[in-house]
Amino acid sequence: MPSKSAGRVLVPEFLTPRVNGIVCAARASAPAQALALAEGLAMELSDSHGPVHAHTLHAVELVAFCAQLAGRPVTATDAGIRAATGWLCSLPKDDRQVRRQVRNAFASWFTVDDAAEAVRTGHLLLALLTSVYGPSHPAGHRVEQRLQAVTGPDETAAAEALRPSGPALSLRP
Repeated sequence: MPSKSAGRVLVPEFLTPRVNGIVCAARASAPAQALALAEGLAMELSDSHGPVHAHTLHAVELVAFCAQLAGRPVTATDAGIRAATGWLCSLPKDDRQVRRQVRNAFASWFTVDDAAEAVRTGHLLLALLTSVYGPSHPAGHRVEQRLQAVTGPDETAAAEALRPSGPALSLRP
């Protein structure tokens, strides 16, 4: 019998102990351990069920959440983009699940403080935003502005753009 998780996703019985272990680690202020457990679960589910299976994508969402808690915004952004892109394989672009993961990836990206990683993940995020919301959405413009600041000649503007900001810790798996 599936059990209810905090994010309103039914957790299959065979995954409940693993998810509970991740939750316990996160609650015990062990975010690095929670992240390692979530990454292991996501890899195992990808191998056993496929990379775009719902169980795998929920585990990837958990990776993004745990990565943000662990202070690993690049991992969180990559996982958020991966989850949203995976959901797009089976859900319409206006589905709540897709859009929540796009918002989570967007929020995580604004906490990335490494220039090269901000540029790399920013381009991935921009492509995702365009595919979900279209080319003229305000979120896409914000990403473009930050990318221009990070890659531009003004070192002060680049440093300011790389200062983490945004509501990343309000993310929900």
